[in-house]
Amino acid sequence: WWTKMDIMKFIYTDSNYTELGVLKNTSIDFEVGKFKTATNDYSLEISINAWDKAFNKGSIFYSSESEFGGIIDSKKVDTSKNVIVFTGKTFRGMLEKEYIQPPEGQAYFVARGEANSVINELIGDNFDSLFTVDNVGLSDINVNYQIRDLNLLDALEKMLYKADIPSRLDIVFHDGKVHIQAIPIVDLSELLQYDKSYGITMIAQTPESSYNHIIALGKGELTERLRVNLYFQSDKTWSSSKNDDYKGLCRKTYLYDNSSEDDETSLIEGAIEAVEKENGSSTVQAVFSSDDASLFDVVGAKEEITELSFKEQITKKILKVTVNNIAANCKFEYKVGE
Repeated sequence: WWTKMDIMKFIYTDSNYTELGVLKNTSIDFEVGKFKTATNDYSLEISINAWDKAFNKGSIFYSSESEFGGIIDSKKVDTSKNVIVFTGKTFRGMLEKEYIQPPEGQAYFVARGEANSVINELIGDNFDSLFTVDNVGLSDINVNYQIRDLNLLDALEKMLYKADIPSRLDIVFHDGKVHIQAIPIVDLSELLQYDKSYGITMIAQTPESSYNHIIALGKGELTERLRVNLYFQSDKTWSSSKNDDYKGLCRKTYLYDNSSEDDETSLIEGAIEAVEKENGSSTVQAVFSSDDASLFDVVGAKEEITELSFKEQITKKILKVTVNNIAANCKFEYKVGE
């Protein structure tokens, strides 16, 4: 859905992150969200006449008290339009530059403990002094997650979602730094349950029949091969317990084959992730007039004709900014699902 919000202003810096002023005569497109679902990048177009030459590769720009900003990676000059186009990663996208490897001699990096303390350990000194973790040791969120050769952003998202309190990575720029921390995911699906009575337009679509049985095959040969059968349950989880709701013609089986995997837990996680990608989900595209949700919060909607109900996480947020002089007109789009 699209919504406008209060006027924002965007500050720009030199390559040492020293503030130089407010961006003028600029248009910016941001996309932030879930790893691989969103591009987590931006495109910034500025009039050549309004460009400060100290704003160049390695500089950052941002709207304070939001996550919208990024670092300059490349530029393209278009003299026919009298503009310069800068592109690069948003602050969330900058987390994608690192991968988490297991310590030498160990199979996994074990992320265990208070969430912000673990985030602080994973961030380390990989982002110099630009990134800082807030409330280290002070949240009530605890994680216990095994990481092996995962992208840092992907690892943080998965680790926090599987925490004892399902959580998201909160990113806010202020006081010259990118502040990150774990925040519990909020289920707004009852509070923000939209339908046609709101005077909105919808496109509702249901997926093809979903897989409800998984045969997961791991390492080994013949009778020695690691084999797990998983069944979809009424609470939308998977377990080894058969579910009689899906039998006969209702049964649809997915074969997951990973002959190099000898760990049952990892095999199960990989199989479920693969099936969820294959299954897709019911979708509702809608235009709303409110801005009451954050990335990874859960929202709901229903469409009367198909009777399709919908409860999904917000996985992508797009911001389009037009700055005339220094007043920025902002328009948001939220997307749900993969």
